[in-house]
Amino acid sequence: MVVIGAGLSGLNAAGILADSGLSVLVLEGSGRIGGRVWSAKESWETNAGDVPIELGASQISGSYARVLDAVDRLDLTLIDQDRFVLPFSLHMNGMHIKADDWADSPANPLQGDEREIPATAFGSTMMAKVNPLVELDDWLDPRFSDYDVSVAELLRRHGVSEEGIRFAAVSGLGTEMHGVSALRYFQERTRGALESQFVGPLDDDGEPIEFWPKNILGGTAMLPQAMAAQLGDRVRVNHQVTAIDNEKDAVDVHTLDGSRFRARFVISSLPFTVLRAVSIWPRPPGPQFQAIQKLDYAETTRAFCRIKEPFWQEDGFEPSLNTDGPIRMFWAMDNHTGEGEHRGMFVVTGQAGLQVASRSPQAASDFLIKELERVRPSTKGQIEIVRYHSWGNQPLQRGCSPMFAPGQVTAFANEMIVPHGRLHFAGEHTRRLEYGMEAAMESGERAAFEILDRT
Repeated sequence: MVVIGAGLSGLNAAGILADSGLSVLVLEGSGRIGGRVWSAKESWETNAGDVPIELGASQISGSYARVLDAVDRLDLTLIDQDRFVLPFSLHMNGMHIKADDWADSPANPLQGDEREIPATAFGSTMMAKVNPLVELDDWLDPRFSDYDVSVAELLRRHGVSEEGIRFAAVSGLGTEMHGVSALRYFQERTRGALESQFVGPLDDDGEPIEFWPKNILGGTAMLPQAMAAQLGDRVRVNHQVTAIDNEKDAVDVHTLDGSRFRARFVISSLPFTVLRAVSIWPRPPGPQFQAIQKLDYAETTRAFCRIKEPFWQEDGFEPSLNTDGPIRMFWAMDNHTGEGEHRGMFVVTGQAGLQVASRSPQAASDFLIKELERVRPSTKGQIEIVRYHSWGNQPLQRGCSPMFAPGQVTAFANEMIVPHGRLHFAGEHTRRLEYGMEAAMESGERAAFEILDRT
């Protein structure tokens, strides 16, 4: 068996197959294990000591059963994430506004009762009101195909003002109001509602006894590295796949260095943004081919910062910032105790993220700091970017998370995971019930069981 990709999904599939007594080989195109699980060499100071900055897969939630089981089996140590995002102020229509002043602010463009909704919760509040999904797989049910429209169109159907629809784009829903299916959004929100039940035991005051989510001591990337270590020399890095030839009795996998590997079955965990550059013969059937060619990943550009001094004590506004300008969001963070080093993070998504990421890392970092200083002068000289990262610029990821466009859930979400001859599909983009790291593990498990059922 050949598994393409050494992220969580591919490694989980390979581990299950190997534990079942099958011969397995994992081919990773890059020189790094982990895929979108990536712990940087740069670190942040927390109550748990210096911990790596997590460029992706930044947290392990209490409901991540497969991830937590793997952490336990591999003798890894969980630590508190210790990242508390401080409250948000706003910079809208050229004005800096405290959160409590939003409802009556002349910068508030909303109408009627919409003005009373907290700004940073506006988009999620509007969508929660119209979310029809109950079960985790409802988003794949044809009964809900009428919701496979853009977020903007769905909000318009339900009477949200045009001002509200535009504002939702900068208040938590991202800028792709016309380019993302509402079902894609509902899937994550329905799964998130389940997540909220996994808070752990509470003390007498109703506060959590321990904090979730968690990280892994040494970095979240310790998990895929430990999974790969168990497979030993069956994991080969720097083997970028260029072609997959599906034959009647076997599959030939070709790599960029001219190597060829022949296997009874193959699992591809490559994002479709990457798989579409791989030759697959014969061509997959219509809906599946369409998915490979059309399913995109959202850009997320982040810049991780140290905050030298708490600038919010100077200007009197809430520490974090949500803006209608190009930086979109700046998170100010501290530890749960409120002590120690303050940290910050620019989070730029959608078209704004693509535009920022089109610059060199140094130019993008300089731009983000200057733009923050422009809208919030108290930050001048207080922000030091220690790591910049664009997921869209990673050649073997091409984005951060799968983003179904309007109509695509109905067109191919169910069909895209069906095995194509001896080629099976995994990866977080083939999620069914889960999200994040757990979705990657879920998909690898599913693909491995599909093959076990055929052997």
